[in-house]
Amino acid sequence: MASASSSIFTGNSRYSKDFQAVIDRATAIASLPISQLNNQKAALTDQTTALTGLDTKFVALQTAVDRLGQAIGSASFQSSVSDPAKVSVTLGDGAVEGNYAIEVVDAGAYGTSLSTAAWVAAPGPAHDYKISIGGVQYDVTAADNTASSVASAINSQYGDQVRAVVVNVGSNAVPDYRISLQATTLGDLSPDLLDGVTSKQTQQTVGAEASYIVNGSGSTVLSTSRTVNIANGVTVSLLAASAGPVDITVTRTTSALSTALDAFATAYNAAVDEVDKQRGATSGALAGQSLVSDLSQVLSNIATYSSPGSSIGSIASLGLDLDKTGHLSFNPFQLLAADLTNSAGVTAFLGTASGSGFLRLATDGLNGVEEAGSGLLTAAKSAITSQTSRLDGSIASQQAVIDRMKTQLQERMAAADALIATLEQQYNYMSGLFAAQAAAAKQYA
Repeated sequence: MASASSSIFTGNSRYSKDFQAVIDRATAIASLPISQLNNQKAALTDQTTALTGLDTKFVALQTAVDRLGQAIGSASFQSSVSDPAKVSVTLGDGAVEGNYAIEVVDAGAYGTSLSTAAWVAAPGPAHDYKISIGGVQYDVTAADNTASSVASAINSQYGDQVRAVVVNVGSNAVPDYRISLQATTLGDLSPDLLDGVTSKQTQQTVGAEASYIVNGSGSTVLSTSRTVNIANGVTVSLLAASAGPVDITVTRTTSALSTALDAFATAYNAAVDEVDKQRGATSGALAGQSLVSDLSQVLSNIATYSSPGSSIGSIASLGLDLDKTGHLSFNPFQLLAADLTNSAGVTAFLGTASGSGFLRLATDGLNGVEEAGSGLLTAAKSAITSQTSRLDGSIASQQAVIDRMKTQLQERMAAADALIATLEQQYNYMSGLFAAQAAAAKQYA
């Protein structure tokens, strides 16, 4: 009798193939729930892919909004100075267009001193050195008594108040090394170096605070620094005294804003197209979910933002036109006209991400999409990850049940097959005996 075999069951009886068919059918029926779970998992995988595509586009839009804010920030402003020899200007956050004037009464001076005589390093342990700044003495701990060690100790311990350098006031052939001190702030601070109670220095420059007058106020301002702030985001370096007011004009260029608005329109349209993939005749894996309409509403709020009562009422005034398909197109000439005639209005309409205006609305809306944990997309991805994890657990649990059932069936079918095989052997033996007896009876009849 030929034996039948399979990958999971081997039998010796003539019914072994039937036993195998029973095992296969039972396993297939038990596996139906796993097939359904795998289908659900495949659907979740498709949704994850769709969410990743949306996330990429909305992050790009978020970046475009950030750069739009930068385009009207300090980087977009420029300044002109009527007398660059007297002052220089640095613009920062908070700067606005305007005209400023500053009269430098006195650019101030840093107090300096120089060793009275050539520095001679005394032998033995370091002396008890002190520095005096504005009449206040501070201990200096030097490694030894050489000029370089004392100067290095002063810089490392009190470099925020005074700077020490070793200079050679002699020739190369006959050097004359001395320590020069300079206060780090303007004013009559009389920097001095003492060895015990004996001064080692001669005062060279008497320090003085800087003084200036802003926009003809008549009020003289004193400063211990030559770098002064005369308005939010407008920092002036005082270079020299001026005979009168120095005019400073701060303006904002249109080019940076134009580039940023063009990039914003491109990123916005890409986000709109990605959302549109999830609805309509060719709807994607997220079709029918409230997430799609929520994302559409965020985009709509950005594109239709308006500021009633202001001179710049909508983004259309900046050259951004919304068409019937929900896409934005940018006209740089419209922006140029608005910026030339009403630059302050453009700035006020855009506002800031943390303050008000278009940038605040766009930033808050996109944060609601991308914020970690609670954003629309981040929450949706987290939910799908959790569902996938639960499905994996269910699939593993179901598979374990099927594996146990299959093992039990194999054991039972093997036992039945072995019993049948034994009976078949007994049958064949008895059948053989009867056949032999019948043959003998015929032979001797």
